[in-house]
Amino acid sequence: MLQDLVSLRLFVRAAESGKLGEAARQGNLAIAAASRRIALLEAQFGVRLFDRSRSGLTLTPAGSALLVTARTLLEQARAIDDEMADFAGGMRGVVRLHTNPSAIIQFLPADLVSFATTRPDVRIDLEENMSAAIVEAVAANRADLGIIIGGTAQRELETMNYRRDKLALLSPRGMYGDRQSIEFSEVQDQDFVGLVGSTALTRTMLAEAAKADRALRLRVQVQSFDGVCRMVESGFGLGVLPEKAARAFARSMALDVVPLSDPWAIRQMEICLSPSVRSGSLARILAEHLTNFTDVLDEAFND
Repeated sequence: MLQDLVSLRLFVRAAESGKLGEAARQGNLAIAAASRRIALLEAQFGVRLFDRSRSGLTLTPAGSALLVTARTLLEQARAIDDEMADFAGGMRGVVRLHTNPSAIIQFLPADLVSFATTRPDVRIDLEENMSAAIVEAVAANRADLGIIIGGTAQRELETMNYRRDKLALLSPRGMYGDRQSIEFSEVQDQDFVGLVGSTALTRTMLAEAAKADRALRLRVQVQSFDGVCRMVESGFGLGVLPEKAARAFARSMALDVVPLSDPWAIRQMEICLSPSVRSGSLARILAEHLTNFTDVLDEAFND
């Protein structure tokens, strides 16, 4: 077992600089003390970590292997220090929240800020992913909460309603700019730009085209909302994105954004909870706070 992180940190610095003197200087150690620490590490493992020459230090195969593990271990030690510092400063705990891109681009940041003003003692570890992967993470207890598009398979997870969003058609400027709304059936025979992978949005578009016995013509698939907008602007095809996100991108791009009038274009987002989340826990308190925003966009849709 490694019991001396100082020696391990010294080893990493020596490996990176190739100079024991430089590593000792960075660690505020005398060169003799640094040399002894490296020698003790080598004695502990029973291997030589460095080849020494007048030009400096060179890692042996054993040293190269240790360097990879040592960096990981030191990073974990720093994470422990940071987490304990949070608690020492009054932090009560951490909530692991995974969210889909639609929520984080449109409204989740503001909703989390409102939570933070009432509960500054809670840290939120936020990770962005697709809805299907989020369900997997929550079911496996790698996340406490997940924000997903409604209809994603939930493996009997507890869910709560969150916000709703509305989908819109993106086209190059001047193509549909005179329309107030449009049905998907009017454009489904054209080329489309979609998102890579089995995103909820891509699955929905494919399913709606299939209902009309059509094959959705995905000319290109990209990784992000920004990528969809840029490809549509360039003329590669039409796109479908959440209206609020699309209009934000369109402010700086030559795009028309037209709301889809199809019933499926209004999507319910849901919060799914890990089976380990108990009543009164910080994760449940956050989930209940987010449900306060359930009807915010509902009112906008009715205007």
